[in-house]
Amino acid sequence: MNIDGWLQKFKEYWQTHNIDGVLGLFDKNVIYYETPSNKLENFEALAKEWKSITEQNNISLIYQIFSSDKNKYSVIFKLKYFDKQKVEKNFAGTYLIELNNTGLCTYFHQTCEEL
Repeated sequence: MNIDGWLQKFKEYWQTHNIDGVLGLFDKNVIYYETPSNKLENFEALAKEWKSITEQNNISLIYQIFSSDKNKYSVIFKLKYFDKQKVEKNFAGTYLIELNNTGLCTYFHQTCEEL
């Protein structure tokens, strides 16, 4: 899978609360940063982190790939959703993503800011 397909699936699975789908996009040994300084310890921690999407509704994710080098990509994004208290949340930031030869993510580093 190429980065376009990966990002489309990422968005689709997130919007439909398909946690298993999202997790299936990542290699079991992925290096994953939820924030610039918060590296998740292992795949189980990643699964726990993604369970929070079940509390998000009307998810809108807009992204654009702005650089690539072989299998490494820089992506800018805007995210909007409503939390379980129906409060609108807005974020913008970047994803640094590396895919392996089978299209699984081996490195994911997110930076974002609440707007």
